Amino acid sequence: MNSIVVGIDGTERGQRALEWAARSAEREGAGLTLLAIIDESAVQAYGTPAEDLRSSIEQMLEAERARMIERHPGLEASTAIVTGKIVECLADAAQKHDMIVMGSHHGASVGETIGGAKGLRVSISTDVPTVVVPSDWDPDAERTGIVVGIGPDDSSDDAVQFGARVALLLDEPLRLVSAWGLPPMLSRSAEAMGGGLRPVGAQFQRNLDALVERLKEQHPSLQVTGEAIEGSAPSRVLVDCSKECRTLVLGTHSRKALGRAVFGSVTHSVLLNLQTPTVVVPKQ
Repeated sequence: MNSIVVGIDGTERGQRALEWAARSAEREGAGLTLLAIIDESAVQAYGTPAEDLRSSIEQMLEAERARMIERHPGLEASTAIVTGKIVECLADAAQKHDMIVMGSHHGASVGETIGGAKGLRVSISTDVPTVVVPSDWDPDAERTGIVVGIGPDDSSDDAVQFGARVALLLDEPLRLVSAWGLPPMLSRSAEAMGGGLRPVGAQFQRNLDALVERLKEQHPSLQVTGEAIEGSAPSRVLVDCSKECRTLVLGTHSRKALGRAVFGSVTHSVLLNLQTPTVVVPKQ
């Protein structure tokens, strides 16, 4: 990984995203770009002269860049300002880097719930990993481990490799989680017809066991486990599993494939209920 871009908006969520991005860039030996976006419609609504706003943003970006370099000596950091719609600008910027990082308040209000979709909208509009960092993320909290959500198709393949690489860099365990099950009404119907779901869960676990063995062969020093967990809502299972881990990784099809249709609803729900920094990795 050579370069990371992080969206900065002068808020706490932007600062948390910046700290996460700086730590990741330092660990990866990557360059970091602090990006601010001037939304022309917002400028017109508030009546602030564009040149005054740009000057203020430049000062804010430089102050944040200097703060990060002081906290992370040796970090190569630059700044950039673009004008346009937020999601479109973030997606365009992501295509010039290897990862994009952004912050989220994950549903603190109606407005933030709507805004929380930005992470998903960016992630399905780009071919690089999108990281969404909750505004209440504590960089000094004692959390360990990487959790990867395993989908029912091949959309998780690149997410697994991403998670394994980070786990090895951090020397922390990798946990693969496959959520399976049916809504209560359908589950009861299956039981009534004598077709219990236990064999389904057993098959999910066998698939995970095989994946774990392949990863161990590829990376002998990797600490990796796999667990199939029954739950009527896959997103709730993943949210619960992410509460104590360092990072949650999810896979999705890239915009070149099926885009919004696959895994989008699960990813969206997780991003609106963030418990930890979450990485959405598109399958190439």
